[in-house]
Amino acid sequence: MPTLGDDPALDAETRVPILVGTSVAFTVASSLVVLLRIYTRFVIVHSLGIDDYTMVAAAVLAVGVTVVTILQAQNGLGHHVWIPISAEETQIQLKALFAGEVLYNLSQILIKISFLMQYRRIFLDELTRLICFWLILFLTLWGVTQEFLVAFACIPVPLFIASMADKCISSSTVWYLTSIMNIITDFVIFLVPIPAIRNLALQLRQKLLVMSLFCLGFFTCIISIVRLFTLRAALRSDDAPWDNAPTSWWTVIELNCGILCASIATLRPLVRRFAPGSSAAMSAGNQGGPVGSGTHPSSRGKGPSRLSNRHYKKTSDCHDAGDFPMRNFHGNESQNGLKHEYLGEGSQASYDR
Repeated sequence: MPTLGDDPALDAETRVPILVGTSVAFTVASSLVVLLRIYTRFVIVHSLGIDDYTMVAAAVLAVGVTVVTILQAQNGLGHHVWIPISAEETQIQLKALFAGEVLYNLSQILIKISFLMQYRRIFLDELTRLICFWLILFLTLWGVTQEFLVAFACIPVPLFIASMADKCISSSTVWYLTSIMNIITDFVIFLVPIPAIRNLALQLRQKLLVMSLFCLGFFTCIISIVRLFTLRAALRSDDAPWDNAPTSWWTVIELNCGILCASIATLRPLVRRFAPGSSAAMSAGNQGGPVGSGTHPSSRGKGPSRLSNRHYKKTSDCHDAGDFPMRNFHGNESQNGLKHEYLGEGSQASYDR
């Protein structure tokens, strides 16, 4: 291994700028989207739910992860191991690492629970809601368990609390277990709504659109897998401060992408309010027209639909139909849940009259 002064160019290498820049950029992006989500749900839809509050809590914890990641970068993370740092800086970095692990795991659990609560609000069929309930219960118990595992891992707590040294669990075991469980639960959660969506009486294009909204989270699964490989490399490294930096920035990216994927789908009413032209183009029905220009099932072959422009205008400021022609919302409980989600509480009557 090189020593200080052997190669000045190597000594000067640093991953701090990319670590800090990536962390700040993704955190700002996810925080902005969460703020827009709350605005949309509170001001436009008038229907804040527990999933929204849970996501706000997850976003606050994600900001905390970014703060402690930057604190680590200021105290040795992202530099080569032979670059000297003081004992005080080492202690700060280790404590920040522990705080980051605790906040990261808790935020991940809240993001997953927010996804499941959103499913329960939208998909009203009994099977989907029951699956979500048991998954929420499991995630709550697993969240508590993994925090204890992290607290007793040999890195970093025993390094600044000497009395923990004889009670610690192998760090590689804890980190691999929590990372793999995170990936597995991600895939399970993002698969939950697919059967309910497949049963919707929607046209193929609209069904694919709905499915794409709920499957954005699979992108987060890919990031989680990338992070697992960087974690594997860091655990085997002889240059830990340097090789741990990618794990840190992928941790921040993974966390904030989860928040983004969970929140982007809730912004559709905001897009429809401020960009109605794009919404109309996307929401054309079988007849090539915008939502409201098709025929209601009860009036096929009997002249124009009673779903007139008057009805559409009355509900457009709440939570309009977006991409889903109204005739496709009558069929099962999950469709009624989607109708509530995309129309808003007070708009259903306008379409059912």
